Amino acid sequence: MLIALTFLLPLCAATALVISGAAPTALRARARRSVVIAAPLTVAPAVALALTATIGTPEAPGAGTASGGTSLEIPWLLFGTHFAVDYSGRALLLIGALLYAAALMAVGWLKLRHAERSAAALTAFLLMSFIGNAGVYLAADTVSFYLSFAVMSFSAAGLVVHYRSPAAHRATSIYLVMSVLSETAVLAALMITVASGGMMLSDAPAAVSASDHTGLVVGLLLFGFGVKAGTIPLHVWLPLAHPAAPPAASAVLSGAMVKAGLVGWLRFVPSAEPLPAGDDADLLATLGWVLLGLALTGAFAAVVAGVLQNDPKVVLAYSTISQMGFIAALVAVGMIESELRTATSVAAVIYAVHHGLAKGALFLGVPVLKHYGRGPVKLVVGAGLAIAALAVAGAPLTSGALGKYVSKEAVAGISFAGTEVEYLLPFVATGSTVLLMRFGWILRHSERDPVRAPDGELVSWLAVVVAAVVVPWLVERHWFTAEGLPVSPPGWEAATLWDASWPILLGLALGTAVWWLSARGSLPAAARADGGLVPPGDLIVAEESVVRVVRARSGRVLDRGHYLTQRTARAWSSAWGWLSAVTRKSSSRLESRLTSWGSSGTALLLVLGLLVVSGALLSTASSWAGWW
Repeated sequence: MLIALTFLLPLCAATALVISGAAPTALRARARRSVVIAAPLTVAPAVALALTATIGTPEAPGAGTASGGTSLEIPWLLFGTHFAVDYSGRALLLIGALLYAAALMAVGWLKLRHAERSAAALTAFLLMSFIGNAGVYLAADTVSFYLSFAVMSFSAAGLVVHYRSPAAHRATSIYLVMSVLSETAVLAALMITVASGGMMLSDAPAAVSASDHTGLVVGLLLFGFGVKAGTIPLHVWLPLAHPAAPPAASAVLSGAMVKAGLVGWLRFVPSAEPLPAGDDADLLATLGWVLLGLALTGAFAAVVAGVLQNDPKVVLAYSTISQMGFIAALVAVGMIESELRTATSVAAVIYAVHHGLAKGALFLGVPVLKHYGRGPVKLVVGAGLAIAALAVAGAPLTSGALGKYVSKEAVAGISFAGTEVEYLLPFVATGSTVLLMRFGWILRHSERDPVRAPDGELVSWLAVVVAAVVVPWLVERHWFTAEGLPVSPPGWEAATLWDASWPILLGLALGTAVWWLSARGSLPAAARADGGLVPPGDLIVAEESVVRVVRARSGRVLDRGHYLTQRTARAWSSAWGWLSAVTRKSSSRLESRLTSWGSSGTALLLVLGLLVVSGALLSTASSWAGWW
């Protein structure tokens, strides 16, 4: 019942908002207001499902459906629809439901004062995005998974384009192009997976391994889900979509939707070692190493691009790219070493839970600081933002430190480019610290627009901050460690505290040095945040420039080709006209001669003579053939 209500209540609310547009004017406003205010309650079944579901036989978070747990089967829907709760789906469903509830509360209890129709549209798209997002976490068959993934992806376009500004239209266009590419790759991979026996997600990794096109399928899965997860170089939509979308939409985009890429990898991508030795195993291992290289590149390169931005939401978008690079590195290690697959999957889910709530608190905190940065709640807002920032950076005793600790333990023994991966990952915290210092600096100098009294925006943000502090620890302690999954929570000895502290101290030192050089004017102009060295979207800007050049040059080529075609057509027309004239003149002369009796008689005699000669020759030939 809870699984069914998780989808039906948001769907009914979204349908009511659509139908209200056909109601009389007076009733329309009242109906929209009621649905928008009640919308946060529609995700309550998802929260209850995450808290009360049973999992059944313990399995790895990415292993699909655990037998004997909470599930729902609808045999008459599509090709047979199955939903079930496993470890990764349960944890991510909880944070997704909390973030969507906060976003709906912020929209419904704030924007109705200013733009009722705008609030209703944003609420409807949030509800549809939640339906798809929850379906990705709960789907137990491939068809339901893909349908949910598509609903989530295309509903999010309504969140990005919400403000209808030129920047929003540009971001939405790029987002839709990347989403279509992602959907195409995922659909092709899943069709091959189903053909190989992977209709149920519990059978999908084995079906991919048994397929005759294992390398192709894994490559398509890494590409398709990599777009959603923001893996470099497929990340270009993120820095454009986040600043264009409302803060509430950015919170769910970064906190919940990008995790759909992680779920897709965990559900479908197998490890290299169970495959028999041969080309497929070697290719899968190679793809794992490629993903690891791209993940680490994104984790560090996004820091460089992020510190050169002037918009706080763009800085947070690059922080998300960096953090998702961290998570992708865990997935890559699980692909390379099957013995580490369960540990890396658990670590990735725990880190995703932490990141989703902490990053959601930061995105929702941008307008909160703008509206409540002065007055009696100023200290509360500042403390909440500081707590969320410290968690993202991985400060000791925070959920970020928990996620980074279990991740280091999970990848122990794997080297990349001659360096242990467990020694590279702490430097991601250093980069996060520098990014968050830049984020704080921009917020400190941003404009304020105080409101008279607290409203849903502040309440929902405070709830997410509290959840960011508490929920990751509860998930790790009661849902993973208690079930015997391979999790090694930190003991907080002096050595552990130092391991969590030195990357942040290094980041503070680097950030302070950059600030000092910038204040003295010692940085090159291109390296300053206003130097335009790395505009939001980075690679897409270069790609757009190439497209413009190609379009301009191709236009000149087409114009030249059109001119040459016209010249050729005119020359051919002239030649054809001359030939037609000559032909007509010759025909008329021949016809005038043949019309006379003399000419006709002469022609007739010639024809008869030819017939006589031909008959004689045929008769002679026949006689010779008979004699021979």
